[in-house]
Amino acid sequence: MKKGLIRLSSSYLLRQSKLFNTKNQIVFRFCSAKQEKHEFKAETKKLLDIVAKSIYTDKDVFLRELLSNASDALEKQRFLATQKGEQVPSDLEIKIELDEQKRTITIEDSGIGMTKQEMIDNLGTIARSGSKQFLEQVGTQMNDKIIGQFGVGFYSSFIVGDTVEVVSKSERSDKTYVWISDGTGTFEISEAKDYFQGRGTKITIHLKPDQAIFSKKTEVLKTIQRYSNFINYPIIVNGERQNIVSAIWVRSKNEITPEDYNKFYEYISNSKLAYKYKLHYSTDAPLSIKALLYIPQTHMEKYGMQMEEFDISLYCKKILIKKNCRELLPHFLRFVKGVVDCEDLPLNISREGYQDTALIAKLKSVVAKRIIKEIESEAIRDPANYLSWYQDFQNFIKEGVAMDDEHRNSMTKLLRFQTNKSEDFISLDDYISKLPQGINNIYYYLAPTRQQALTSPYMEPFTNSEIPVILTMNHMDEVVFKQINEYSSKKFVNIESDQAEVDKVAQKSTEESEKKEESNVETTIPNDEITPFCLWLKNELNPIISQVQISKRLKTSPAIIVSAISSGMRQVMHAMGQSTDDLKNLTLEINVNNPIIVNLNKVRKSNRIIASLASKQILDGCLLSSGLLRDPKEVVERQHKILNVLLTSEINTPIIEEVGAYREEAVKQNDQKKDDLDTEIIIDSDGNPQVVKKNKK
Repeated sequence: MKKGLIRLSSSYLLRQSKLFNTKNQIVFRFCSAKQEKHEFKAETKKLLDIVAKSIYTDKDVFLRELLSNASDALEKQRFLATQKGEQVPSDLEIKIELDEQKRTITIEDSGIGMTKQEMIDNLGTIARSGSKQFLEQVGTQMNDKIIGQFGVGFYSSFIVGDTVEVVSKSERSDKTYVWISDGTGTFEISEAKDYFQGRGTKITIHLKPDQAIFSKKTEVLKTIQRYSNFINYPIIVNGERQNIVSAIWVRSKNEITPEDYNKFYEYISNSKLAYKYKLHYSTDAPLSIKALLYIPQTHMEKYGMQMEEFDISLYCKKILIKKNCRELLPHFLRFVKGVVDCEDLPLNISREGYQDTALIAKLKSVVAKRIIKEIESEAIRDPANYLSWYQDFQNFIKEGVAMDDEHRNSMTKLLRFQTNKSEDFISLDDYISKLPQGINNIYYYLAPTRQQALTSPYMEPFTNSEIPVILTMNHMDEVVFKQINEYSSKKFVNIESDQAEVDKVAQKSTEESEKKEESNVETTIPNDEITPFCLWLKNELNPIISQVQISKRLKTSPAIIVSAISSGMRQVMHAMGQSTDDLKNLTLEINVNNPIIVNLNKVRKSNRIIASLASKQILDGCLLSSGLLRDPKEVVERQHKILNVLLTSEINTPIIEEVGAYREEAVKQNDQKKDDLDTEIIIDSDGNPQVVKKNKK
């Protein structure tokens, strides 16, 4: 038996560190006049320890590496047979035999095999890749088939093994050789007999006592399914084939049936539910990508149970590099399931990660754009079908619009909304097509329900207008619209908070109505009383109200609250734990033609208490309409006081016909009373208003 030293392929490892000259030698330069050149030396045993114990994260990765090597050997044999014009051998397969008693695992392939010299060169030299040299000989036509490239994967067997035995026979030789090493820096090689009738390689690992688990079938099957389930060739474990599901993403779409797609989706999603859409594509520019991606019909987040986990796997030449690869898609596309296979991945030496983060970012961008384009195509092709999916997944779409600068424009096209004109969901492009000529805004309003939105005071300027208003019931849309800001040169305007833009609509609406019919307002506040009334109202409602102004938009409602921060944005800020000072320094817009406001102005002169209660009741209604009323306790107490006044007043001395509604007839009737008795309101010891009779002076 011949003994040898396991060598280090210094040229390759030094290239990795980029510290070499053109002759693959490290050059030391000293300050003396005479220069000396020296080559690095390495202690082989320590180097094997580094390769076996430091490069790889998980111990089970040794099986992935050996199966990849076996797949390469089979692929080389298939290629050579094709080159010679021979029939491809039918026995190309990988066998795994497990022996728990002997604590061994054996991986055998019927591939190209190795000669004695190839065993010495390939197994006895760390970082010398036989597959890489094979590719250099045959050219680039096998790049997408051959997996190995670093020449260190074989040594991962020493992670779990005390001793590794390799038996191999090449069809170019009539002799079989056995290579044995315990990983201490030396190996033995000798001729073996009666191992192979044909060709191939058999690797037997004598497992360390604490790694005996890898002689168990369940552990081996789990590792195969995790890393190597899509290898082209059969993997047979103790006589049973395991990798039944094929890597259909590398095949042409024309070769795959709907049933194939369904079975593959069931496999990767662990679900019997059908998918909604699929995307199967391959491209060579700007990266070599083969991908099969699925968009499901439903998701778990809508039940409030959990956030969707990334269920997309990154492969390189059908070998798993990373499962649940978060770096492969933007966060808002976390619902997408499938595989992406990229041959251009700059893998690190362990093949458990990648080196070029810029290239991964490019891959992420390319895949995301392709997914968004596919969803948009489906939305155009079958709008009704898309809308049924959108109802469940709209929050993902809106998250992308709000949070992702790169994809915001394309994601915006996927949004759908109702308007005050129709309950149909339409795109923003459809909305813009319905705008009257000359309108440069996209108007929207947030309310708890559609009915509340339609009856809201904020909608009054648009009641008889041709301008549609987007109605939304999701406070997240406020953030979405703020982030978009403009779409097709149209600015987003919240009719609740953007007073200037809404006033323009109100002004135009007023002018049009005046042309049709002459304005006939029966009651209004006299001009000379408007300023005193506004000052009084401001003082009554301070500090909540800091400004009272005459509304240009209101037609029937008595008043509304106007604030620079809309109710939708306040909800978002509250959800984020941010303080908004909701009930301070707000603006109250009043409709001076509304009977309630007109009568309030009259009552404040004669009955301070009733006027104060009524003004606060009006404010409560405005706060409720704008979503700012959070504590109803004071509102209920005030309503009880008003009810008490109504119930204790005499029927023939009507002051209020209904809460908040004052009538001039009631005031006239009170003034014309012939009785010499009058009434007044006093506050009792409990703080409640009481109606009492008094004699006229």
